[in-house]
Amino acid sequence: MDKIQTIKDRILLFLEKKKIKKEAFYKVTGLSASNFKGIALKSDLGVEKVAKIITVYPELLMPENLNWLITGKGALRMALKEEDQQTADLLVNGSSNEKIGDLLANLYAQYNAQDKGLLFVQNQISRLEKKIDKQNKHLEEILSLMKSVPK
Repeated sequence: MDKIQTIKDRILLFLEKKKIKKEAFYKVTGLSASNFKGIALKSDLGVEKVAKIITVYPELLMPENLNWLITGKGALRMALKEEDQQTADLLVNGSSNEKIGDLLANLYAQYNAQDKGLLFVQNQISRLEKKIDKQNKHLEEILSLMKSVPK
């Protein structure tokens, strides 16, 4: 995974690589600039907003790009083959918006499940580190007591 941590960070990278001005992005998506600044940059972006973004920018809908956008895994593909562009256009039109929403909801659920799993592991590591620190303190006490005992 790259150093970019959030979907919002990846969207900003996409805009930079496509040379799309942020103001234009905010205008066509209806999103507020405040969502992409300061502390708000680290917050989640709702499924509805992601669906709106990929509707406006169908190249993000391609599987490789969508995986990159949601999970941060893989790489952003900037140039689409003609058939990929046609597929993206078809997916954006009509009743497929429901399918996009379902797909995004599923990806978010997987992402959140992985995130919760990581939090659990981090908590377990923290608990074990505290336990080891406590044991190390006891060992240091025992060693200092042993040094003070005459031979």
